[in-house]
Amino acid sequence: MENDMSPAVEHHPQESSPDGLLVVGRKTPCIVNRKLLPVKGFYFTFMSAVGVLLPFIGLYMRHLGLSFHETGIIYGIMPFVSFFVRPAIGALADKLKRHKAVLILTTILTGIFYFVLVFVPSRPAPPSLSISTSIQCNTQDSFLQDCSDENSQGQCQVGLSYFNNVTHLHKGNKSRTCTFSCTVEDSSLPQFQACFTNETGPYNSLRCNGTLTHSSHLNFAVQDLKAVLASEIPRDRYHVDSVTCRDYDLKDVLFLKDSKHEARQILCERELSLQCKVSCSQNLDCSKDSSFDKTFFIFFFLFLLANILFAPLFPILDAAAYENLGEDGHRWGQQRLFGTVGFAIFAVTSAFIMDLKSDSKHLDFSVSFYLFLPLCAVSSIIGSWIHMSSDIVCGKFLKNIWNALKYMQVLAFLFLVTYFGILTGGIEAFLFVFLNGLGSSPLLFGFALLVNCSAEVPMLWMSGSIIKRFGYVCCLYLVLLCYAVRLLVYSVVGNPWLVLLVEPVHSVTFGLMYASASSYASVIAPPGMSATLQGLLGGLHFGIGKGIGSLITGFMFEAIGPRWTWGVFSIICVILLVFYVILNMFVFKSFQHPPAHRQGSGQEKREEHVKQEETLINRSSTPTPVEDGDPVIV
Repeated sequence: MENDMSPAVEHHPQESSPDGLLVVGRKTPCIVNRKLLPVKGFYFTFMSAVGVLLPFIGLYMRHLGLSFHETGIIYGIMPFVSFFVRPAIGALADKLKRHKAVLILTTILTGIFYFVLVFVPSRPAPPSLSISTSIQCNTQDSFLQDCSDENSQGQCQVGLSYFNNVTHLHKGNKSRTCTFSCTVEDSSLPQFQACFTNETGPYNSLRCNGTLTHSSHLNFAVQDLKAVLASEIPRDRYHVDSVTCRDYDLKDVLFLKDSKHEARQILCERELSLQCKVSCSQNLDCSKDSSFDKTFFIFFFLFLLANILFAPLFPILDAAAYENLGEDGHRWGQQRLFGTVGFAIFAVTSAFIMDLKSDSKHLDFSVSFYLFLPLCAVSSIIGSWIHMSSDIVCGKFLKNIWNALKYMQVLAFLFLVTYFGILTGGIEAFLFVFLNGLGSSPLLFGFALLVNCSAEVPMLWMSGSIIKRFGYVCCLYLVLLCYAVRLLVYSVVGNPWLVLLVEPVHSVTFGLMYASASSYASVIAPPGMSATLQGLLGGLHFGIGKGIGSLITGFMFEAIGPRWTWGVFSIICVILLVFYVILNMFVFKSFQHPPAHRQGSGQEKREEHVKQEETLINRSSTPTPVEDGDPVIV
């Protein structure tokens, strides 16, 4: 009983309130907003679907037989498509005022189109170039006589000279070890004797390093074919119609029968013409201008449709979350946290199952696709319970962009954000492909994603306090430094599992990066352009930057190899760090904000700006501790 003799109200462990909140607990009640439960559920299930499949799409493309540059093209185009499709579909939903229907429809169609990628036919492994040549051998010397027909160049059957020219264009001036397997051309004399010798005199079996007696085959290796082909005998070159024949002095060979004996030359007991099949290290595939075949086009078309449908999902969902949060919009991160948890759980689960079902040569991606579709179906069902009013606006396209780009500080910042997007695109598309090439198991991919998510969550929670203590610009410096270290480790790592030591810096390179970048964008935005700059920030990072990064990383992998690609990106990070420090110390020092911020009502304008900045930081910082009895709303 209370002092006024009226009955005391008893707080039950679970009690519903008239406004739809569920009160849990006695001493410190936790108020669960039931309107937000579908939002949390959608984030969890749909991000689980994303985690179960999307991190492994790059590996799946390689599994289908797509090359690095084809993978880069596909990955690179999709963010550009999303950049323009996302606001277009959002604007359509705004006009029709059917956001929930658009969310449900795009979710289930996304699941379907990603799922049918499992039925894309693999590209057959292309045959290697078949290389043939002939050897003229006698008692005095031996030489290669290589003839090529200009009308048949580029086909699978090629001569040694043409093969060398093609590989020179593709692989550079590296030495090439080639094995020769030869038989005598005259079938009436199937057996012969050959002498591998370091002497300069005529044929003499007593001075041979190795002798083939009454043999029908001659097998040996040339350790540097480039050097041999550089020793052409010009006077022996001749042309007959479209056929060109060249002679090359055959020196420095390796006898391969019983043991490996190096010899200066090969001599034969009599004049012989030998027909040889040549097998070289790093042979080129026999591709007849068919790099973009049906596998590429079918995958590209389905993946494009899937990405078009995927693009508007999160803008609509985020808009619904903010509407349901109302004045508690700063608690959006607590809703999105459920998605991060789902992503981590199912990414590790998918990687673990993939590891169990795969053999040493091939990865089995089927479980990832079969889990993706039902998770999307569950998400669409949960989406039908999300409260959405007709007042949601999620399709506003970027406005006033050119006005914001007049300021040098804004341009430098946006360039930096774009470069962060380039690195994000390259890592997302090709890190697992690189690790797979080092011989890693799929289990490593799951652990890497788990480490990323585990490190990202506390960083997002503490980012406000870190930004408040060190400042926006210093946080961006730290991001560049951490990216440089992370990429440097990628470039030198030998054991793929060692990347787990550096993956926690993902908390800085993404979590702190995006928190500080979005906050800094609000501070340096000219009056009335904060929303414009925030939209441009997301578009440049997740759209333009990510697309460019995926595209150029694929071509760099082909041209200079994965290790040099990561190394070049790391060096660029260091260069940008130095330049950005110089700009902020000497160029931007006199105007920390665009000139528009210093116009107007003087001191009042500056005080208002400080208040807005403090509010922005406080909303990102750690929540105030809850006293006993104060409700916690989730």
